[in-house]
Amino acid sequence: MSSLCRRSLYVFSFVVLSFLASSALAQSDCDQVCDPYHSYCDEPCDRCQWYMPDGYCGSYVSSTCGGGLFGGGGGPCIPPTCTPDWEETNRVNKGTYDGNSWSGCTHHRVDEVTMTDNNQCNTSSYYWSYTYCTDYIDSSKNGCCWPSCCSGYGDNGVQLSCNGVHTC
Repeated sequence: MSSLCRRSLYVFSFVVLSFLASSALAQSDCDQVCDPYHSYCDEPCDRCQWYMPDGYCGSYVSSTCGGGLFGGGGGPCIPPTCTPDWEETNRVNKGTYDGNSWSGCTHHRVDEVTMTDNNQCNTSSYYWSYTYCTDYIDSSKNGCCWPSCCSGYGDNGVQLSCNGVHTC
């Protein structure tokens, strides 16, 4: 086999393998697209049948967010006959901090928020509620020379204090 022919075969093989690898990565893997809090049981996805030593999937099979590897029972999901009714049921302030600059400041609140599905749609009761952390600005001050948003009152009349906590 000539060196030109061998080189062409290598290039062709590389292109084909690159295409196959990229198509395997483009699959909508159920583990990544199915969210037990918001995905419906009949939502289509591809489930990995087996993994290669490098961690990539060797073969995908069509499935749903509610289907198991071979079509049996699957993970937690929302039946197509139910519509979740998410409502905030609890909010606890975990922290406050000052975001200051040369000519003003912002007072941040960090709250832990619990959401509950009033319709209890999920097939698993564990997923009828969830908690998340939110960081928002509730007041500010404008003025010269790094005003503090950790004391006094903000521009909207909110009394300001800080505990320096930035996360839940």
